[in-house]
Amino acid sequence: HDLDSILLEQAADFAEEHASDCFVVTRDGAIVGEWYWNGWGETTEQNVFSVTKSFTSALVGIAQQRGELEITDKASEYIPEWMGTPSEGVTIRNLISNDSGRYWDLWTDYVRNYALADDKTAHAIGLGQQYEPGTVWRYNNSAIQTLEPVLNAATGMDVADYAEQHLFEPLGMSSSYGRDRAGNPVTYADVSASCRDLARFGYLYLRGGRWS
Repeated sequence: HDLDSILLEQAADFAEEHASDCFVVTRDGAIVGEWYWNGWGETTEQNVFSVTKSFTSALVGIAQQRGELEITDKASEYIPEWMGTPSEGVTIRNLISNDSGRYWDLWTDYVRNYALADDKTAHAIGLGQQYEPGTVWRYNNSAIQTLEPVLNAATGMDVADYAEQHLFEPLGMSSSYGRDRAGNPVTYADVSASCRDLARFGYLYLRGGRWS
């Protein structure tokens, strides 16, 4: 595969020294190097936290390709609670781009939302509008969670089931979305995936979204 095995081993050593659990290198769709530590193996899955946001954005792209939504759509078309409020003009693109202007503070996003909220979707929908859409960038987990009801309404499917049917299964991935205590798929964190699954997902992007 025209890669230097010594340099690959050095890269793996670097990954191990910096507390990685796994390291997979692919070239032209083939695995050319694979290392595991700390009890990990080929099928070990772990919460990949905010990589979940990339899975969710891919689902939005798939839904657009299938004609189920447009990223220029107002999210309020799918979240009726926002109609007639300052959030009515927030678009799906705003939510994906983290410039929705939805309310954010550190306590609300990382404690009330992630740790305490049983129903993360209801919590996220109920937050107010802090800024005009498109004017302020803010890494906002709660705003990303509102893509759950958007995708649900647009596709008519549970987000986790939609991901299984249109993303994970076609790529041969064993990944799955986590759920909050109310049963909602969590769209900003909590996908479980193996290192090989992440390699597949990265390869999909390297090919411009085309798997075959």
